[in-house]
Amino acid sequence: MSTERAVAKILNGLDTDFVKAFSEPARVEILKHLIAYGPSDVKSLAERMPQDRSVISRHLSVMHKAGLLNHRKEGRHAVYTVDGKETLRMVESLTQTIRKCLALECC
Repeated sequence: MSTERAVAKILNGLDTDFVKAFSEPARVEILKHLIAYGPSDVKSLAERMPQDRSVISRHLSVMHKAGLLNHRKEGRHAVYTVDGKETLRMVESLTQTIRKCLALECC
């Protein structure tokens, strides 16, 4: 396999829901809030952020799908928490992707 093809294959590993979840500053702010203050529902997050509840809810859905968050039902509300173990696993996977690129001397 050529170096160019190997690099392209490695870089496909960057095209994940996890990486995309960090592409929106509001999601990063939500993540920071959940880390700093612990579990929260959409209403509580929306009270502390400039976005509407529906926007916060969509961001939470993207982050949950990406594996960053867990949620549990409490009555009619979903309470979100950071999935630390899964987030660490994905960060380590991303680090490995970068290491592979470095080994090919592409960056």
